[in-house]
Amino acid sequence: MNSDIQKYAEYLNNLSGNVLLGCDGFVDETYEIVEERKSLTEFTAIEHLKQFGELLVDRADGGVGVELVPKRRCEGGFGINSGRIAAILGLKPRLPGLYGKANIDPAFAEFEAICELHSLGDPALTIAIEFGDGKLLMTNLEAVSSLTWADFEQHFSQEQLKELFSDVDLLGLGYWSLTADFDGFFQGFMKQYETLTPPRRMFFDFADIKKKSSESFVKSLKLIESYNSKIPMTFSLNEHEVLELCSRIGIERPELNPATIGASLKIAREKIGFDELVVHTPEFAAASSAADGEAYAIQERQTNVIRSAGAGDSFNGGYMCASLGDLPIKERLVMANAATAFFVTHATGPTKEELIAQIEKASDK
Repeated sequence: MNSDIQKYAEYLNNLSGNVLLGCDGFVDETYEIVEERKSLTEFTAIEHLKQFGELLVDRADGGVGVELVPKRRCEGGFGINSGRIAAILGLKPRLPGLYGKANIDPAFAEFEAICELHSLGDPALTIAIEFGDGKLLMTNLEAVSSLTWADFEQHFSQEQLKELFSDVDLLGLGYWSLTADFDGFFQGFMKQYETLTPPRRMFFDFADIKKKSSESFVKSLKLIESYNSKIPMTFSLNEHEVLELCSRIGIERPELNPATIGASLKIAREKIGFDELVVHTPEFAAASSAADGEAYAIQERQTNVIRSAGAGDSFNGGYMCASLGDLPIKERLVMANAATAFFVTHATGPTKEELIAQIEKASDK
């Protein structure tokens, strides 16, 4: 094992920390669309998302009928998908969320033993259409969008709340654009640390920023910024979300080039007042950190993709695990890229050994 890989092996073999992620929960029913059927059992699926878009445009003045073929029914959401990476790497993340009201939904059964699940109700339902190069997600958001901090608080006793938020090293809150009471959750989380020792870092995935108004977006950013000096804040975005961020905060949209995007990320990070800003794409990941400066790591686009829904959350899970120790920023990105690459080609998270092997395959490590 060469020295580049040895540092990751040593880090993972000593990985430790308490992770708390909330507060969503989805069941994903995933399908592919038939392009051409040859027989009862043989068909070709629409491979590219653009193909499907062109089909809709071509038939825009009439009806469009497609055949769906089920692929799987599985878990979904920021908490569970990001938490999976931490759990398989040997941690036991605390995951308050929507996993089933009376009983844990079968989609989350595998997580009961490896995560600390706290179910607040039934999950939201997402219909996911997967293509070789992307996905279309259609969600009945009522369960998530109607969940409030007051609901969360009523679910736990004061002693249980204290136990849940105590000794947390990394705190995460996901899907701002899907959670109507996101600011309420954030303030509720921060309230716990008026008396408890605060986590070393807090992590955010806002999801589709375009869904909400600029006014609410800026309000949330300013609210989070006001706590950045107490808890360093990390904001993670995909390639579309980083362009929307720049547009909304009034800075020039960056070119999605790994060698040049760092300068734009630094300007954006300083403007919103967060400690870290991270962007992940199918070809690279880049970040700007107040302490570590800027870095990027190349990620080969995976060709043998068997599951794309959850790829971004898997990146987040890998990056959060990489943030629990003292890895430099470049290595944090490499580890997160490897977690994503393994997930999309195996539909699960990697063990420590599998993650090291995935990093070894990367051209940039």
